Amino acid sequence: MTTSQTYYDLLGVSRTADASSLRKAFLTLSKALHPDTTSLPTDEAARRFHEVCEAYELLADPMLRAKYDFNLEQKIAREKTGIVEPVVNIQSSSSKTNGTEVRRPLSGGELFSLLLLGLVILCSLFISVGLAVYQGMDLQSLPSWLIV
Repeated sequence: MTTSQTYYDLLGVSRTADASSLRKAFLTLSKALHPDTTSLPTDEAARRFHEVCEAYELLADPMLRAKYDFNLEQKIAREKTGIVEPVVNIQSSSSKTNGTEVRRPLSGGELFSLLLLGLVILCSLFISVGLAVYQGMDLQSLPSWLIV
């Protein structure tokens, strides 16, 4: 992202845009810029797609967006007065806590997958024990190398 371009400019929305218009702009741009679906060179498409994802991730979070807006206004005020200072990357400093990343909660699909995995393991256990009992096998036997 260039220094004069903001995340709002990158997504093509105004600074007063609500969450739904941000999401709509992100989805449109991500479909257009995804390296698998665009006619742009792969390196450029990946770079631009990453920039769009980074912009949406920051602007979708209300706390990060408020910090970004504050820093953006400070930057504009400094440019008007002629003072130029480097802008701190908000996302990298706020996404980590004490050197460890903040984990997101599991989604409904991930929880459902874990539930299905547990059910498959339990069914496999019951089927194997049932077959062993049906065939008259011992459920616990000594290994052959232990028998003297």
